[in-house]
Amino acid sequence: MNVDLVESNADIRRHELLADMAEQAARHLIEKHGIEEAIALDAGNNLADFLSTHWHGQNIYIVSDAAFKLSKRDLEIYQRMERGNAQEIAKEMGISYVRVYQVYRRVLKAMRAKVQPDLFKAPEKDLSTGSE
Repeated sequence: MNVDLVESNADIRRHELLADMAEQAARHLIEKHGIEEAIALDAGNNLADFLSTHWHGQNIYIVSDAAFKLSKRDLEIYQRMERGNAQEIAKEMGISYVRVYQVYRRVLKAMRAKVQPDLFKAPEKDLSTGSE
């Protein structure tokens, strides 16, 4: 028997991050998509295998993705905002009603800027033709 092929429990045990990622992926597939448990577990482990192969040796920092989440949240606040419901939105979102108004005004300003050109902004020159 080749000694190099014998694996100890420490060799077999998966890295904590990969094990948790595989478990979380499987749980998500089961709960959100109704996939059978055995298939979901297999998919989670396959994903962990892929990530460990694809990014092996890398130090990875996983961002909270706050800007993306905030922009989704901010857009939802803007779309749901009606006269007098800021308190309700604030309670659901876990923020103050003052913050709800701040977010609403900021998104409103951005939405207006998209559809309404700035009256005092100089026209941009077309560098290819030299004209405005």
